[in-house]
Amino acid sequence: MSGLDRRAFLRTIAGGTAGFAVARRTFAQAPQSAPSPPPITVTKLTDRVAVFGGDGGNVAVVTGPDGLLMIDGGYADRAALLASAVAGVDPRAVRILFNTHYHFDHTGCNESLGARHVRLVAHENVGRRLRTRFDNPAMGRTMEALAESGWPTETFATDGTLAFGRDTVSYAHTPMAHTDGDAYFLLPASNVLHAGDLLWAGRYPVVDYTVGGSLARMAEALGEIDGVILDDTRIVPGHGPASVTRAEMRRIRLMWQTINDRLERHAAAGDSIEAVIAAAPTREFDLQVSVRNPQPFLRQAFGGVLARAHQRAR
Repeated sequence: MSGLDRRAFLRTIAGGTAGFAVARRTFAQAPQSAPSPPPITVTKLTDRVAVFGGDGGNVAVVTGPDGLLMIDGGYADRAALLASAVAGVDPRAVRILFNTHYHFDHTGCNESLGARHVRLVAHENVGRRLRTRFDNPAMGRTMEALAESGWPTETFATDGTLAFGRDTVSYAHTPMAHTDGDAYFLLPASNVLHAGDLLWAGRYPVVDYTVGGSLARMAEALGEIDGVILDDTRIVPGHGPASVTRAEMRRIRLMWQTINDRLERHAAAGDSIEAVIAAAPTREFDLQVSVRNPQPFLRQAFGGVLARAHQRAR
């Protein structure tokens, strides 16, 4: 990596994500005038699969003969509201909770469900992250460790399956994509796949380059998902509508690839993040995702490009 590349990388790490630091919720310091959080909504994808939105990342709940399986768990401060919404659909207890990755807007039910001895299943890197307090420049915040009750009780390294009633859940890890511990979850009998934050619909994604994430690898992960689904599979994104189609996922992947290619050319030229922003590499996509200010996303995505280049150069 050239000296200019490295300076750009360090500038991005040091101050590039201030926009995301403001955008992310900080509950302890929320002002009195803060707007009310959105209501929790429910969308039935099948007779056995429902998606709950409005509480951080999309939460999928699968009904089985002896209880419920949940994929992700929203924010911690809304865990009781989410539990009430889930009970309104099916009053039986949650038996298994999967985490698609470690971020706080997806693991908010871990402690409450873990205290009730629910099986908590996640990739092994999620377990490591949830046990550790660490500074995260990409997210512009300190990531807090969970209490022991919120730690995964079962972890996996690559992929596997888990029988649950009439469904067999297939799960697979995608290394260094959105984070270093992402996994997607396929319900073949229901023809539903939960992509977690490997897929964002209607907005630009978060790229957690602090733990190895990059837009390039996120696009590659969508290619992996494309290889295990059907044309009519309902794909649950981490954020956005309850589900999207395979065709829509492919359009999102192409958009990310196009943006990443442009960012890699800027990195190869030794451009600063300020030069990248001035070049407006997302210009034709901003209206598609209803984003007026793409700067926070560009700082994260460019940080991911530079971090990968720095890693390769070591």
